[in-house]
Order: sequence, then C-alpha cells, then structure tokens
Amino acid sequence: MPLPAADLARLLRNRPELAAVPSAEALERLLAAPELAVPALLALDADCHLVSQALQILGGEAGRAALAELLHDPGDRLGETIETLAAWGLVTLDGGGGGGTVRSPHPQGLWANPFGLGRPLRELTAEDLKSLVKGLGGRPKGRKSEVLAQAAEIVRDGPAVRARAAALPREAAALLESMADGQPVFQHAVWYGTGDADHPVTRLAEAGFVVREGWEYEMPMEVALALRGDGWKPALTGQPDVPSVELAGHADGLAAALAAVDQVEALIELAGTQPIAELKAGGVGARELKRVARALDVPEQTVVLWLDLAFGTDLIASEAGERLAGTTLADEWLGLDPASRWQALVESWLAMPQAATFRVTGCCEEHMTPQAPPYQFESGAGEIRRAALRVLQTLAPGRGSSPEGLLPAVGWRTRAVKEFAPAATEFVAAALREGELLGMVQEGALTELGRAHLDGAGVAGRFPTPTHTVTLQNDLTAIVSGVPAPQLTAFLNGCADLESRDRASVWRFSHKSVRRALDAGTTADDLLEELARVAAKAVPQPLRYLVTDVARRHGAVRVTSAASVVTAEDPALITELCGTRALRKLALRAIAPTVALSALPPDETLQLLRQGGHAPVALASDGTIKAEPPQRRRLPVEPDPAWDATAILRGGEPGTPAEALSVASVTGEPIVIVWQRREHYMEDIELTRGTVSGYCHDCGVEHTFQRARIKEAHLP
Repeated sequence: MPLPAADLARLLRNRPELAAVPSAEALERLLAAPELAVPALLALDADCHLVSQALQILGGEAGRAALAELLHDPGDRLGETIETLAAWGLVTLDGGGGGGTVRSPHPQGLWANPFGLGRPLRELTAEDLKSLVKGLGGRPKGRKSEVLAQAAEIVRDGPAVRARAAALPREAAALLESMADGQPVFQHAVWYGTGDADHPVTRLAEAGFVVREGWEYEMPMEVALALRGDGWKPALTGQPDVPSVELAGHADGLAAALAAVDQVEALIELAGTQPIAELKAGGVGARELKRVARALDVPEQTVVLWLDLAFGTDLIASEAGERLAGTTLADEWLGLDPASRWQALVESWLAMPQAATFRVTGCCEEHMTPQAPPYQFESGAGEIRRAALRVLQTLAPGRGSSPEGLLPAVGWRTRAVKEFAPAATEFVAAALREGELLGMVQEGALTELGRAHLDGAGVAGRFPTPTHTVTLQNDLTAIVSGVPAPQLTAFLNGCADLESRDRASVWRFSHKSVRRALDAGTTADDLLEELARVAAKAVPQPLRYLVTDVARRHGAVRVTSAASVVTAEDPALITELCGTRALRKLALRAIAPTVALSALPPDETLQLLRQGGHAPVALASDGTIKAEPPQRRRLPVEPDPAWDATAILRGGEPGTPAEALSVASVTGEPIVIVWQRREHYMEDIELTRGTVSGYCHDCGVEHTFQRARIKEAHLP
C-alpha cells in the first residue's frame, strides 16, 4: 500500500538515497532489499536493534503485545522505538493503539544471529537433534518431531542444563560461556588424521550443547536461553545518562555562523583567483594549507574544515587533479541570503563521512594516519558526529558535556563507536570542535541556532535581515551594520577592501581599490552614482575627490598589443617611464614623444606599471579601452536535482527504462542498457540530469549515454 505523502517525505529525509526512485512500486521493492536496509538499521540506536531482532525471532510479523512479552521494557520505550523503525522504512504498521501489527519487509530477517542466538531447534536436522538429546542425558527415539519434542523438554529445564555446564572442564566451560553470551557459531577446522578429541568445542558437542556442521559448531537458541538463566530478556535501556554542566552564558551561535559563511566565501574567492594547488598523490599539502591559512587569517585546522565543506557542497572542485578552483555553483551560493548559505554548509557537514579536523579512518591502529583534504573517505566519524548531535539534543538548553561524557550515550546511538574504537573519542571531540566553528555548538552544548536547525525549525528569522545600505565616512571607510546583502557585498568588494567583519563590516577605499573598479570597466560617474544609491547619507567629499582623482589619472598610460606598445598623451610621462629603474625589466624604448615599446607582453607590462604606482589601462585592437573584470576561475558543476516526495507518489510506470535506471543507481546492481542497437551490461551507474555513466563489461570501458535517448534498459 503506498505511503501517505507526509510519511513518504519523512522516509526520504531519513533515507535520501531512495529519493531517485521514480515510482511507489519501485520504492516498495527497494525497501524490501536487505542490502539497503542493513546500513539504515545500523545507523539507529541499540533499542531499534533489539526490536528488529525481536521481530525476526517472532517470524517477521507480530503484535505489539507479543513484542512486549519478549522484551524487558522498564522505560516504556517500545512504542517510540517502533515508530522510529517505521519512519526509516524498516517496519510497517497495521492498526492503531497497542494492538497493532508490526511487520518487517524482510521475511528472512536482517540479523545473522538475533540476540546473539543460534538457530532454533526446529531448524536442526533429525541427526543433530538426536546428538543433542543424547549428549544432554536423554535417549532419542522416534521420528524428528518426537526427537524435537524431547530436545525441547530437556532444554526447558534450565537448572539441569546449567548444572551439566558446571561440570565441564575449565576451557570448555569458558568457550560455552562465550557462545551462550552472543557468539553462537564457532569455527574449528578438523583435518583427517589429526586428533581433536580434547578440543573444548568437541567436548561441548559430545555434551549436547552444540551441533556440528562441517567446520562450524553452533549452539541452538533454546540451549543458549537455558544457559542465560530463567526469565532472561533483552532490555530496552534508552540512552545512558549524560553528565552535563550548566554553561555560564548560552550563545545563540549567530556570530560563529556568520563568520563561517564569510570565511567559506573568502576561500571560494581565493580559489577563483588563485587556485589551490593539489599534491600529485591528491589533496592539499601542508605548504599550501599554510598559504591559504595566511590568506584567510585563520588556523590551518579551520582551513581544512572549510575545504571539506566547500568541496562537499560543490562550491570548489578539482581541475584535472592539479588544483582546486571555484565552481559555477559557487556563484549561486554567493547570491543566497546568509541563512541559506549557512544551512547549505551545515547540511554538507552533517552528511560528511569523515571528520575534517581529525581526518583518519580510525577503524584500527594501522589506520590512524591523517589524509589530506578535501576528498571524502569512509570512516565512522560521520555516524559518530550525527549521534553526538542527537545526544546533545536530549540535554536541556544551555547544558553541555565533554567528549568523554558524551561517549557512552553516543555508543548507544551508533555501533560506529565500537567499530571505530581507536578514534571514537577523538571523533566526538572533532564533532564538538567543528560544530563550534559552524555556530552549532558552544562549550559542548547546542547553541540556539544549532538546536533550531536540528529540530527542523526555521532558522532564517534568527539571522539578521540583510542590510542594503552603507554608511560612507570621511576617512574613506564604508560601514555596514549587521549582515550586508550579497549584492552590496559584491559591489563594495569591487571598489574597496574589506578590513573587518563582525557585528558591523568595514571596507576601506584607496587609490588601488578604486582603480580596480575602473579597470573592470566602471566609469567614475557610474561608481559615484552607485555609491550615492547605496549610501545612507550623501557621499563624503573626500571619497568624491578620491574617485575623480583616480579617474583623472586612470588611462594616462595606455598599453596595446605588439610585444607591447606603451602610449601616453604627455611626452614627459613617456620620458619618465623610460628612465625609471623599477621598470627596467620592460626595457622601454621611446620611438616617438608619446610612444614607447616594451619587451614584455601587455599583461606583464600592465602588472609592472601598476606595481610602480601608475594607473595604466589596456587598449583593445580597435583602440578603445579594454575592461578588465576580475578573473575568477569557475569550473562547471551541475547541481543535483532536489528530491520531491510527491514525484514518487505520481511515479513512473513500473518496468520502464527510467525506473530500471533509477533502481540500479540506488542499489548499485548491474543493468542492461540498449544503445544504438547494442546491449551494454553496465555496473556502478551514476545518473545526472541528462546522462547515464558507468562501466560496461561488454566493452571494457566507461560509457556516458544521454538519458533521453535510452529507449531500452532493464535489470538482468
């Protein structure tokens, strides 16, 4: 049955990898795919894992009462946990109240050994059952059903089973305890001609506690339950208590958020004008990080975070693996309001698999070597970051904790803490550290801004309204109170130099900055007119004088193509240029009172003349002044299409090529694409707005096809 629109939107927020699915029918099939469900389930907390295992024990379908009977639930968490599983598409719910039925879309289950238990007795062979009954002191007889009843009767007597276990040799008893506590399968290779009669697992098989199949010995579920003790039940515990302290002053996080947006903007502009070099092995090296840190005036660790976020948001991209440059999406991002820009960065941070400020895989001691930014790699840092933030959400506003204090609760919320134990504490610390730089966290507590974002509340109203006017001062400074609008920022950056940005932003006009605006093609009249338009008051006289003075000198020296030619209306100026020692690299040679030849090309000639304090302009081939807008490298990047929950409800027709392509892109499974009358068996396909790319096993190469021209495609 199709999901209601609200439930579907919630599901896609939790599992965005399903957003590309074009129809409700395809979505239902993918929700039943274990390979997609397991990662989603492992991202949830320990109580969700217990309920999922309980449902598998009960055959994949059970009423809430049956689940409650199987589990110990002192905190009455069962209902909330079932709702969480449903929100992630891991169970479906029928009926309401406490009597509703809970169903798993995975009939075979997702757990190899739910609750650390082996197969139930009913799944054993008749010979295994006879061996078990005999080992536990019974006399097997009859058909399988009768032997099964005998075995069940024996293991129901828990005290007797535990008494027989107590009589085992020490090593066998230790192995028995390990298998009963959660490791029900033990592998022991047996080679013909070797003696293994004294091996502990052999003793357990002889005593009827385990059954053997090849090299594997397995403890049946009922035997393990008898050993665990009467009345044993897995318990829903809820999140462990978190030691926390009341902060002296709880911040709104706004100042840090605005600083983050400004610094990422500065990084993009730097990458656009001076691309950031990459190492041959990939990533940005230590020397280049130092250069960028100096340019942005921030610590190197902060630069790594901004690089990772800008790369993850497609604001910068790699050009041929040699340098990082700004992208076309950066221009779109720069045109957004500060709240939208900040949210884009935060979403990139939340989705990032690695920790920017502790860039290690962290799965073992051998994988603790830092990797160069900004490329992503798999680690447990992303899961731990998201879990740490969920823990912080449970604390009262204004209360914070330390990485060590958060770790047990984070470990309850994600298995990544156990799987990435060598780095787990540092990953939590990195989440807090990076959260502070983004304005999400302060001193181990969520800020007002961070809590609002995680709660799904709107944050736009928490950011100040962008300011569209500027106060121009007699000292040639421009002051913008609050947050300047993107258009105002772009204008002031074009004709003045940013000096500081806090609650108010300060720009300073100079000969160099005004000349920069004139070089870009602006006239003095246009510049003064635009200043008057954005100024809160009249344009100060000193600023008018500065603009007119620079404009008067601007173009007094002109450079045109040859190798190159320098011209000036004033012969004395040509004489001065030819005699200036600082310009000797140009090897200027006067050929007429107002004309000199340079030994260097026009671009280099312009640069040296400007370094010498002059304000030359370049001439086009027709003799007109050539505008020089700022050169910003922008790599073309196509934005990912935003998902729309209603699109799946409208859906495509089942069995269509579009559906098959979408399913293959989500699951990674192979697909057969017919292109120009040939079949191409492809894997690992990626969909963009207009193309399909992937590896073709038939041709042995990567193919990129136009989606609109694919008429046949099907899953093999």
